[in-house]
Amino acid sequence: MTSHPPAQPDPVPETDPLRSAANRRIFAFVTVFVLLLAGAVWLVMHEEERRGTLLIQPTPPPAASEPERPVPPAPPAAPPAPVAAPRPPSSPALDQSAQMEQALAAYREAGALLVAKRFEQAEQRALEALRAYPKMAGAQRILGLVYLQQGNIDRAIAVLEASLRNEPFHPEALTNLAFAYMQAQNPGLAMELIETCRRLHPDYKPALLQEGIMLLGQPGSDQAVAVLREAVAAFPNLPGPRNNLAVALARTGDREGAREQLAALIEMDPRNFSALFNVGALYAQETNAPAAIPWLRRAMEQMPPAQFRTYLNDPDLKPIRESEAFQQFLLELDPVFPGPKPGP
Repeated sequence: MTSHPPAQPDPVPETDPLRSAANRRIFAFVTVFVLLLAGAVWLVMHEEERRGTLLIQPTPPPAASEPERPVPPAPPAAPPAPVAAPRPPSSPALDQSAQMEQALAAYREAGALLVAKRFEQAEQRALEALRAYPKMAGAQRILGLVYLQQGNIDRAIAVLEASLRNEPFHPEALTNLAFAYMQAQNPGLAMELIETCRRLHPDYKPALLQEGIMLLGQPGSDQAVAVLREAVAAFPNLPGPRNNLAVALARTGDREGAREQLAALIEMDPRNFSALFNVGALYAQETNAPAAIPWLRRAMEQMPPAQFRTYLNDPDLKPIRESEAFQQFLLELDPVFPGPKPGP
């Protein structure tokens, strides 16, 4: 066998001066960096320790003091005062409701008293209604009718005109005011008012009656006959219109038509004074005293003789006034009644 000789080691390379310098600089840089980092860490830790010392302070034990006394409970607070509910806005109509109720009650009583012909009491209640509500036209109309019944025509006209201003064109006010002007001898204005009422309120029947009476008092009764026929048709059971129609027919010369109306009226009311007297007057116009006197006697029986005397001046009785039958009738009425002595 052959043997090998030992291997020789690799030769050591020579040191490079430039690399050595670079290594030294790197080492120096790393060393400085480590020192700076260690200083920064120490500084942070030291600052945190100082802050903890300042923030955490031991709490000193409380000083000894007297034991606390129990505080009595405060009295309960008074309940709050009730707050008034806000008042709703007022209405002028509601503010006057009490006055209106008072006026209405007095007005109704005044109307009932007027129907009962208790005129003084009706006047008082109507005035009370007007004191509570001065523009109450209904109370003014009642007051006007009271004054008409009392014969106080001027006051009636004044208060009825006031009612017409407060309630314009009211049919009752127009009709009553027309009647008041007739009583005041002003037929022209009275007729104008009633015609206005008929145009505005053609179905208001009392105006029809009033117009018939007005036309009856004027010459030329043809229009009165037409209006009164309409009134009788509207009120067939009312004595007044039928009696007035009979008078209007007699004035136009239609005595038979007048007797028919009077006969119908006497059938409805056998004691009707106007109908009985007018039948006698129709016979008197015909100068038929024997036929007239029985009807006049029946009429006289419906009222005291003293009141009946005024009717003996009726112009329709003139044709028989000097007759023996009429003179005998006067003696029956009153033995001392002035007049010519009856013949033998």
